[in-house]
Amino acid sequence: MKKVIFYLIEDDKALTDSRLLPHEKLACEKITACWQQGQRVLVACQDQQQAERIDEYLWQQQTDDFVPHNLVGEGMKGGSPVEIAWIGKKGNNNRHTLVNLQEPFPEFATMYNDVIDFVPNEGRLKNLARERYITYKNIGFNLKTITIKADT
Repeated sequence: MKKVIFYLIEDDKALTDSRLLPHEKLACEKITACWQQGQRVLVACQDQQQAERIDEYLWQQQTDDFVPHNLVGEGMKGGSPVEIAWIGKKGNNNRHTLVNLQEPFPEFATMYNDVIDFVPNEGRLKNLARERYITYKNIGFNLKTITIKADT
């Protein structure tokens, strides 16, 4: 059964970082967790600037949290265990998990059994997440929502 976990960010203070938006920081935490569980991950970013922010942040992690990754089109054939793509730059589909940071519903999401998506606190992004949620539901994904608060 295909499933999506939505992380609903109620309090941005829990995820403050000057280099990333709160949902981007949470995405990096989830990317690291997926890698540590042995999963191959495609990170679908909204644009190249966001992809480069995620890339840079992952390179600056502590040794224990290092994630082998590359931007789409870089690295070895078949890509690293974690590949970062953006709209207009398609990544390799030989991945288990999709971490979605794109605002519109990613049409290729149906190729993944596990999707991680985010509901940012900002109004416009929250509304776009609701639209994605409805699309995932209509397609038949099993949906789960986890709320992120300042004390989590």
